Amino acid sequence: MMTPKLGNRLRVFCAGLMISGATIAGIAPAQAEELTVYGAKAKDHFAELIAAFQAKEPDLKINQLLDSNGPIIARLLAEEANPRADIILGAAVPGLVMLEERGMLEPYAPEGLDQIKDRFRDRRSDPPHWVGTDAWASAVCFNTAEGERLGVPAPQSWQDLTKPEYKGMITMPNPNSSATGLLAIVGWTEIFGEEGAWEYMDALHENVSQYVHSGSKPCRMAAAGEAVIGISYPAPGVKAINNGVPLSVIIPEEGVGSEVEGVAILKGARNPDAARRLADFAASQEGHEIHNKYYALVGRKGVSNPVPNYPEGEEEALVDVDFYWVAENRDRILAEWQERYGRKDEPK
Repeated sequence: MMTPKLGNRLRVFCAGLMISGATIAGIAPAQAEELTVYGAKAKDHFAELIAAFQAKEPDLKINQLLDSNGPIIARLLAEEANPRADIILGAAVPGLVMLEERGMLEPYAPEGLDQIKDRFRDRRSDPPHWVGTDAWASAVCFNTAEGERLGVPAPQSWQDLTKPEYKGMITMPNPNSSATGLLAIVGWTEIFGEEGAWEYMDALHENVSQYVHSGSKPCRMAAAGEAVIGISYPAPGVKAINNGVPLSVIIPEEGVGSEVEGVAILKGARNPDAARRLADFAASQEGHEIHNKYYALVGRKGVSNPVPNYPEGEEEALVDVDFYWVAENRDRILAEWQERYGRKDEPK
């Protein structure tokens, strides 16, 4: 005979089985939607973008991995067979092209694509595999106080930098460790042709004191008086000028190469809907107003926030860069560059 106490225990046990069975049958509370983002933007830029997107998507769980461009692309290639990221936010376009050509990107046209400038999108595919958000261009930083002390004028062109009066006064990023160094070479290749670019770099090398391992360092060295001239990009020089440093930032008259950062969705993304919504936000007016806080050159038409002391004519000076050619020839160019000029490398 069953006792009342035993009967109560059985009823509780059976109720537990019913709840477990209901959970197995699929009526458990739904899991929160997730999104895994790999980023290669500057830390503050990436953080502000994610925070603004999260404010629009409060119920979305966002997993983030932020690193520099090279390690992010290397990680994505290592995960090719089993993608963990849903979307890439801010990788340089040559890296995105490399992924595209391996079939790793999902074409997607974000909302407002018609407002994105041509140079800021994949023009081989419709819908595009990647869409650019911002860009930076090559520039020359010149310490005006040191130039006056040494009796040398501010250069106005790339060819000026090969003049003998600048011997030992120039620093430049090593393109093997800096995307800024590579974009300078790509620009020279577009301007002078590949053979002419090597001839130019041979002449420039005679005046270079050191090749450093950071894209901003040549400008910072010029600002500190450690070099007279730094081949870099405008932002660090403009920051120094706004802090009162006697520096000028020059856009060489022949034109300049540029690097574009973009957003792309991974093929096989586990959370494709959320990835598309982030791609929409990165291409939106609000997203570009955030990009414009960090870069003068952005992808969306009509978004332009003037930065004090930023050099004029940068966008007009941009030469067309064939990112597919860059991706195909990158390793060959970097190996030859290192063989020719690496003896002047900054110690690591």
